[in-house]
Amino acid sequence: MILTTLKTPATLLGYLLLLAAAFNCNAESSQPAGNTESAGIQSLVGEGVHPGLHWGKFPDYQAPLKQLYEGNGYQPLWTQNGKGTAQAKAMIASLETAHTRGLNNEDYDAAVLGKWLNELEVDKDPAAAPQKSASFDVALSLMSMRYASNVYVGRINPRHVNFGLDIEPKKLDLPAMVKQLAASSNPDEIIAGLEPKLHLYRLLKNALHSFDGRSLSTTSPAINLPAKFSPGDQHPDVLKLRQLLLEEKDNNHSEVYDDQLAERVKDFQRHNGLAADGVIGKGTQAQLNISPAGKLKQIQLSMERLRWLPDRLDGRYIIVNIPSFELFGFDANDAKPALTMNVIVGEAIDGRNTPVFHSDMTYMNFRPYWNVPYKIAAKEYLPKLLNNPGYLERNNMELVSNLAPGSAVYQPSLDNIEMLASGEVKLRQKPGPKNALGLVKFAFPNNNNVYLHSTPTPSLFKKSRRDFSHGCIRVERPSDLAEYVLKEQSEWSREKIDEAMNGDKTRTVTLKTPIPVYIFYATALAEENGEVRYFQDIYGHDQILQDLLARGFPYPP
Repeated sequence: MILTTLKTPATLLGYLLLLAAAFNCNAESSQPAGNTESAGIQSLVGEGVHPGLHWGKFPDYQAPLKQLYEGNGYQPLWTQNGKGTAQAKAMIASLETAHTRGLNNEDYDAAVLGKWLNELEVDKDPAAAPQKSASFDVALSLMSMRYASNVYVGRINPRHVNFGLDIEPKKLDLPAMVKQLAASSNPDEIIAGLEPKLHLYRLLKNALHSFDGRSLSTTSPAINLPAKFSPGDQHPDVLKLRQLLLEEKDNNHSEVYDDQLAERVKDFQRHNGLAADGVIGKGTQAQLNISPAGKLKQIQLSMERLRWLPDRLDGRYIIVNIPSFELFGFDANDAKPALTMNVIVGEAIDGRNTPVFHSDMTYMNFRPYWNVPYKIAAKEYLPKLLNNPGYLERNNMELVSNLAPGSAVYQPSLDNIEMLASGEVKLRQKPGPKNALGLVKFAFPNNNNVYLHSTPTPSLFKKSRRDFSHGCIRVERPSDLAEYVLKEQSEWSREKIDEAMNGDKTRTVTLKTPIPVYIFYATALAEENGEVRYFQDIYGHDQILQDLLARGFPYPP
């Protein structure tokens, strides 16, 4: 059996004895006539394992590799007369820049391939040359295929991390892509064309430049302050805080948390989505203690998720980023968002997390009814109503036969209330100032029953951490969002929108052009000036994704 991995292969010859075993097993039955190099290629592709590579198994790429080489008569793509081509050298150079795209260089064996390429140039053993050339060729084709795919669609399929991204998967003709790369004098330019076009991705990619080997190896001493550490308090770790936050040389050796340092802490809190009050609580201390390597990982994970989105987002679209509690509205072909606002998302407890998914916004409701979901009606409202049937009238709620317009309204008798438990009777809240959806609802039909809406309790937007809902998303400036959504429907002026929100009728407005909505999850977002904001992994999605990536190739399809 061929070894799957040799972590530190010294030379091509060092593992060619392993390759020869597989080659000899298959040579007599499948070797293309008169070409031992082609036979070596066919043997390796058929085996599905490449000795000497860091991640040597490739069941996920075996079929496209076979298609690639079958279409080429099992002739080498990256070598001529046993020597590496200029295109091979350029492709290896591109693999060496994987880290600039939020990927890991070692996953693509650039250093190993570069060493093998040099060995082909100086090799003086004609007998071993065909096997060495075949091995190098398949390895570079495999790494080029893996790299192109990872840049374009990501390493992890989002369906394996419970992200309901119900979008058309991006597809890449991998055999055609490798042939194109092998024929190009500038393969890195082709790879660059596979990267996401989203401005959010470009900003994060630019932010990677601030990380180098020296900064990543730097470890600051952990700050361990008492809970709710406030200006004027004293502690030895204040010196660590000064070292971390004061860029200029600070000659102040006081252990007192003074006003100057508090202002820097407020800036830090503001930048990282925390309450900018200068009080160092659990959340602030956790953010202060994130290492450079930890910050880099957050950027890489956010870039990975951005690769899952469609290749090109034509027209207008909306992105809601859960960890930053923000909504971004983009116009067609515009890099910067036309609209940004705060949102409130689902609480970080089981059953209330806002799901990650995509759908198209197709209509809006002004002065909507709130159709209370069954679980909420049975679990939260039924006990209140059984204890006090008058709760219905005080909260502008009613019992109905179904949730369709014009459905029959039932009297709030105990018998009818008890039928909420079985679902025979439904609960809804009538339009008005107490309505849980506020004055407008933005609907994008989905199986999660999640939508955007305004709220009768805007005071919660003053909080820095805003996970308070059952899963739906409350928007801070509903009138602005309505104006953005309806701006291509000229009959809907701002004045008319305000009239509809404050009128006495429920109105449904169908959008002439649906707007894609992406409920997204990124714990790092970069600004135009290169600064990066880091957010708490409130649902634990980063940890799940990181654990999957740590398993290494091959990943589940």
